[in-house]
Amino acid sequence: MKQWIAAAAAALAPMAFGAQVEVLSAGAAEAPFHVAAAAWEKASGNPVQATFGPVGELRKRIDAGAHPDILIVPSEALDALAKAGAIDASTRHDLGVVVIGAAVREGAPRPDISTPEALKRTLTAAKSVTYMDPTRGTSGKHFDEEVLPALGIRDAVRAKAKLGQGGSVAEKVAAGEADIGFQQITELLPVKGVTVLGPIPESLQKRTIYSAVLARSPAHAAEARALLDYLASPAGRQPFLDRGFTAP
Repeated sequence: MKQWIAAAAAALAPMAFGAQVEVLSAGAAEAPFHVAAAAWEKASGNPVQATFGPVGELRKRIDAGAHPDILIVPSEALDALAKAGAIDASTRHDLGVVVIGAAVREGAPRPDISTPEALKRTLTAAKSVTYMDPTRGTSGKHFDEEVLPALGIRDAVRAKAKLGQGGSVAEKVAAGEADIGFQQITELLPVKGVTVLGPIPESLQKRTIYSAVLARSPAHAAEARALLDYLASPAGRQPFLDRGFTAP
């Protein structure tokens, strides 16, 4: 019995005493990151604590003193984070590319969004629209400041928009609060109760590269670097490719 207890304790010791790696991540990476992190936790014995949110919210957390070990953010945000001294830019690993898409409630008619003209008709006909608050998220900023002005219907859509504050705007669509929602496809796909229509037209599209990077002076440097290396490996990247990301 004593030998069995000793063996069990030895097997559980890495999980019990492993260093917890803290991650701050943009919401677009949430679904695949959970899968990749679970595999790494099992192999390494080190737990991972991840917090997800719009990029604007993550930056507020950093400015307020949050000090994660790893950040996963759009590559366009890296320069500002590096200038603020929040990251070690030399450790950057690009995980994949995400595009903006649309979703409607499951069972609802599938409107046409395949061309700018079709998308304009769909948005004009919709009683309500949802997308991320442009001050908080990458997709919302692009949709509000680039897509809607290009279509010439910014004011009309804004008047009937229900802006998302965090998470997936598809939840509003599933709940019947909006007819159609626009966000990065990786945030639409995991939500039950919606049908993802696909990407918006290429001429209006924004392709966002998501990168993982070590924070400046991480509390658990060795473990964080090991997780970062795993995310950049073929095994670590596969969950991202399986859930809406494309290769960078």
